[in-house]
Amino acid sequence: MVSITSDGYLINPEKWDRDIAQKLASYEKITNLSEKHWEVIMFIRDYFQDFKVIPAVQKICAHTNLKTIEIYLLFPNGPKEAYRVAGMTQEIVTTKNVSIGR
Repeated sequence: MVSITSDGYLINPEKWDRDIAQKLASYEKITNLSEKHWEVIMFIRDYFQDFKVIPAVQKICAHTNLKTIEIYLLFPNGPKEAYRVAGMTQEIVTTKNVSIGR
């Protein structure tokens, strides 16, 4: 069982793994995580691990060579949806803990 907030954020991020990501994606109505999804998800996780902030969408685009519109095609509800599937907590995402300059 996956414990999430009413907004779909993982409550225990230390329990995140690929299976949890699949469940979070299903909750977001994303039925199949493609290689591009995983590239975005893992970049978010790695970036957070390295810098203790989440990457702005511009950083995600620069790293993955995707355009902003392509991020929205993968995650129709936008970057916050990608952050949720990547296991970021609501506190991390909503405190403006976003890196633009790194």
